[in-house]
Amino acid sequence: MVMADLPLVSVVMPCLNEEETIGSCIEKIQQTFAAGKINGEIVVCDNGSTDRSTEVAERMGVRVVHEPVRGYGSAYLKGFASARGSYLIMGDADDTYDFGLIPKFLDLLSNEGYDFVTGSRYLDGGKEHITPLHRFLGNPVLTALLNTLFDTAYTDVYCGFRGFSRKAYDRIRPVSQGMEFNLELAINARRAGLRTAEVPIKLRPRKGMSKLRTFRDGWRSLRMMLLYSPNKIFLWPGNALFIAGMLLHVALLLRLVTWDGRPAASVTGVFATIFTVAGFQILSLGLHAKTYSWSRRFDKDNAVLEWFYRHFKLEVGLALGAGLFAFGGVILAFLVMQWLKAGMLPLPYPEYASFAATLIIIGCSMVFSSLFISAMSMNKGNEHR
Repeated sequence: MVMADLPLVSVVMPCLNEEETIGSCIEKIQQTFAAGKINGEIVVCDNGSTDRSTEVAERMGVRVVHEPVRGYGSAYLKGFASARGSYLIMGDADDTYDFGLIPKFLDLLSNEGYDFVTGSRYLDGGKEHITPLHRFLGNPVLTALLNTLFDTAYTDVYCGFRGFSRKAYDRIRPVSQGMEFNLELAINARRAGLRTAEVPIKLRPRKGMSKLRTFRDGWRSLRMMLLYSPNKIFLWPGNALFIAGMLLHVALLLRLVTWDGRPAASVTGVFATIFTVAGFQILSLGLHAKTYSWSRRFDKDNAVLEWFYRHFKLEVGLALGAGLFAFGGVILAFLVMQWLKAGMLPLPYPEYASFAATLIIIGCSMVFSSLFISAMSMNKGNEHR
């Protein structure tokens, strides 16, 4: 009997001072439910409205929940947590989306086998009422970048009209509190292996003031994508720089690099140090970012990370870092002694100075990086055990 009382679908709308439009949105959803004989509910999540938005919603018989923490994502997180439907539809309360498409979303989800259905304003000329900056630059650039980094094929990653099953939402498990919530849904749907589809929609003119802050929200979205794609952003360039720097060091030490018949030394050694140290630092950041991505399930089933965190010992990292630091220090101390004995004249083998500096910097970084990694490995080790 309890299951029979549960709605098939929950339409969740975030609301922040949408008194002018929320009544129209609710009415259209209710008409869609009635026309399609859909057992559905409407959940309005108020995000701190100071106008009569909540009064309008309650008067029209919908359920209103409150989320005091401001943010587009925060409102949806509370709204979805409060929803009871087997399927979840998200849409803004600004009357820009056509809620008459809800049956189309439900058909794709319940009959066509899709797990994640998202609207697209770019498939059938529905982008006319997107502001020019977002229409021609912001949305296309972010969509292209997300598709490149995460091997997806979306045409409109910032569309806020979407639908998914409760099971799919539990697998997506978003946490973002701001406008980047939409991107997180798209990324997680791909990482969770969900079957996705896009539905052409036409955006209506917005009434009232937009809550989107172009540059702040754009940066937050870009930052999230960079952090959640550690292989392409950190590990690949870090590996390339580190290997190039070490090869250059070896070539200098073996005197394989010459200029006008003279072996390259000081200046070339500085570049070798820059490449190696920068590469090591980027790799360290990549490991931290990849661990964060893994902990958020963006990078699940990572056998290499699982092996690393099962076998990583703080003592090994500290010993290796201290060893590199000490080895570089011995080389540098010997060079200083030779330099002083020679009356501070140029060293005959200056390439060893840059190599020693590289070892000292990397050794010091490894010690502190090991301490940080150890703190993360405790949680990951316990989780996988």
